[in-house]
Amino acid sequence: MKPYYQDDAVTIYHGDCREILPTLDDIGVIVTDPPYGLGTLPPSGGRKAGTMGTELKDLAWDKDVVDWLGLWGGPCAVFCGGQRVAELVSSMSPDGMLIYVKSNPSPFGSSFEPCFTRGFAGRPAHFTAYNAANGQKHPTQKPLDLMRWIVGRSPDGTILDPFMGSGTTLVAAKRLGRRAIGIELEEKYCEIAARRCGDMSRVDADDEPLLAMMQGGEPCE
Repeated sequence: MKPYYQDDAVTIYHGDCREILPTLDDIGVIVTDPPYGLGTLPPSGGRKAGTMGTELKDLAWDKDVVDWLGLWGGPCAVFCGGQRVAELVSSMSPDGMLIYVKSNPSPFGSSFEPCFTRGFAGRPAHFTAYNAANGQKHPTQKPLDLMRWIVGRSPDGTILDPFMGSGTTLVAAKRLGRRAIGIELEEKYCEIAARRCGDMSRVDADDEPLLAMMQGGEPCE
């Protein structure tokens, strides 16, 4: 399959990961934040307390997808919403956990998100970061520092994110000198990820407002 974008470190495919993943043979570890299957999300966020909207809106892209896990039996790190923990654990059989702790949790959501791991060394650990609500390129985009922390703990080999979104996992991998592959169903996010990976100075400009609001990413064993 022809890549949507490719450079010396990153390859992006536009399509369904369930169709593309079986064709890839250069994968060392999967690091991803798949759809949680909730179907709703607060429409916006604010820098100040009390500015979050209360109306929920439907998300067509937030599908109930877990069957992709049967296509990969190697090391992986997978984020999961609280409602899907039992199903993910049953499908993935994790042997570890990393925790994303939000320094500014939404009043409508959890103050943390689990990331279940398989084949990762080390003890369970957590990382505190600002839960970006402004300037994001994707509705559920994770902080870049958080993804750098997870990629940095990952086993050797090419990183694959089968639910790439705006490409933060790929950017983190490229920053750490790791090769990465991303798959994304929506073309508009492929384009955003390609721009971010193609011009790393753009990433700095995009993330500057968020980094200014962060209280400092803090790993903790």
